Amino acid sequence: MKRNFKAVLSTLALLLGSTAVHAGPVILGGDDLTAHGSFNGTNNVAGWLYIEKAVSNLLTNQTRPVGSGFTSDIAALGSAFSTATSGNAGGGIRSAASELSKTVSFFDGAAAINQFFADLGTGVINPRVIWLAGNDAANDLDASEGLALTANAIAINNFVLSGGGLMSHGAEGAANLTIAYGWLTALLPGLNAVPGCNSNGATLTSAGNGAFPGLSDSDVNGSAGPCHNSFSGNFGGLTTLAFDGATPARSYIIGGGTGTLLQCGLPGQPPCPNQVPEPGVLSLLGLALLGMLGVTRRKVNYLRG
Repeated sequence: MKRNFKAVLSTLALLLGSTAVHAGPVILGGDDLTAHGSFNGTNNVAGWLYIEKAVSNLLTNQTRPVGSGFTSDIAALGSAFSTATSGNAGGGIRSAASELSKTVSFFDGAAAINQFFADLGTGVINPRVIWLAGNDAANDLDASEGLALTANAIAINNFVLSGGGLMSHGAEGAANLTIAYGWLTALLPGLNAVPGCNSNGATLTSAGNGAFPGLSDSDVNGSAGPCHNSFSGNFGGLTTLAFDGATPARSYIIGGGTGTLLQCGLPGQPPCPNQVPEPGVLSLLGLALLGMLGVTRRKVNYLRG
């Protein structure tokens, strides 16, 4: 009986933790490095080099199943295709993907974003990474697109849970932060995306270095460009990847590597990393396993009788 009980508990722990194991990597920044980078004819520099390196890490570490095949490497939401070589969000992600020899599909406008998530749900579209343009450059998110992202917040969360990579840029000013990160605060009401950030002296944390090898402080500090917002409050399954140069330091980039969770720890959600699940997290799956335990007990009692 003891062996059966241990087996059920092991299975429960495995299944509750499997969501985290298969979730994808996440980089959410308070930056507008889309506006502060360029392609110099040979290489991406400053903010656009950050985009290139960050996206490369996401593509390497995403675990999304191939299924019927990837329709593109990157789905860019909130920007149109652009051949601009500086100061343009769509140009930045296009140039980053070009240097990596990866493909980008662009979804510009609220209608296109809503259709993207509808097609993502049915499998018509299957990208490896979702990239969100932020709001402080040319060719980036507007208010209607921000509302579309917020309306599809659960779909964004589910994409990460499926193993997809996620990257987002920030915004300047409280009103624009609602455009850039309304979807995030919808998923994590205890998290605050707030104005204020100083990229001069910004540093990657040990978690940032571990999650994204190849990124360096110079890719996220004033050498790359400014930042305008930071994060505070309850980060859910996210962690700080970079602090800004203020005193006290503020969380400027948050996220994590493979296995990153957005929502966690509440009833119906997977447990947060390094935390014991609360009783309410025992979903129908957990209750089913407890039922299995009851069946095992009855079977043992029957055999004994």
